[in-house]
Amino acid sequence: MRLIHSSYPLTIAVATIMSIGSHTAQALDLDIYGVAHLSLDNNDDGNNSQGYIASNSSRLGVRAKHELGNGLNVAAQYESGVDLTGRGTNDGNGPGTSNNLFSTSRDAFVSLGGGFGTISAGRLGVLNQWVYDYNLFADQVGDLGNLWGGTGIPGRDNGMIAYTTPKLGMGLKGFVGYVPESGTNNADKVVLKGDFDNGSGIKLGLGYSSLGNGNFGPTLEDQTAFAITGSYAAGPFSVGGGYQSDSDVAGINGADVDSYTLGGSYKFGRTTLKAQYTNSDADALNADADMIAAGVDYALNKSTTVYAAYASTTNDPAAAFTANNYGHGQAVNPASAGEDPSSFSVGLVYKFDAPILK
Repeated sequence: MRLIHSSYPLTIAVATIMSIGSHTAQALDLDIYGVAHLSLDNNDDGNNSQGYIASNSSRLGVRAKHELGNGLNVAAQYESGVDLTGRGTNDGNGPGTSNNLFSTSRDAFVSLGGGFGTISAGRLGVLNQWVYDYNLFADQVGDLGNLWGGTGIPGRDNGMIAYTTPKLGMGLKGFVGYVPESGTNNADKVVLKGDFDNGSGIKLGLGYSSLGNGNFGPTLEDQTAFAITGSYAAGPFSVGGGYQSDSDVAGINGADVDSYTLGGSYKFGRTTLKAQYTNSDADALNADADMIAAGVDYALNKSTTVYAAYASTTNDPAAAFTANNYGHGQAVNPASAGEDPSSFSVGLVYKFDAPILK
């Protein structure tokens, strides 16, 4: 019965939007979409190796957009994580409830848009604003978020209000998000993102976040992060990377971490070969880590990809980064600090996006 109850919110969302659409079908666009991503993994925690079947950021969502006239529109999105193994937890989507199909909420919001841009409120991205700019192993083993997300920046956050600019001249676009204190002094959050993409194959991104740590005993500093990303694609080749600088991690003055990544891919026919290197360099003693990942994707069609990927993380004696956590299910932590975990994964990704009303 838990599984049935957990599906109620999405069912109600679809029914509500469709009831609106039955009266104003000409003015409403409604889509149901999702990703089904399963893999067979062999994960080594540094001491022991075991096999797993993992659901990796699988999801189901509904989105609707209603034209209001005078160039205005209102839109809504309801997106839930889905654990295709039925475990309900450790599926790459975040904390969930055991033995459920639906695990936890992903990006969900309501927005008002027009020529001025878009104002949105709901659950929106923080680290996710830039961690996927050039991430060849997104939701696979070797996802660069395994290291970049190790400083505690949330992938997405609740109760955010945001403004996204329209497309500006020279391929520029901007995003500003704010999470108010919501009952805890000095716990508000800010996230900024700027993007450049003029269609030439060059993409650049700048990101910034400031996370208030509240007043709990001794005053804590705001944790800040700055990121720059870039990539270039020409024909079958692509190359890209990024740099992230975190200051006062967890609110501790002087606890700083610098991270960077570099990768490249080559596509021939339906096959894509790819490799990526990611590093985390902490000011703390013996707390650095390196991760390498290599893999091959094969597109069965536009919506379905099979792949094989390998990732290995090398930890300093005081570091405990994993190789298969961010976006990937059945994450296995190192047996202890200083151990070097690795993962080999064979998976299938199926994406769908079906219009219900147009």
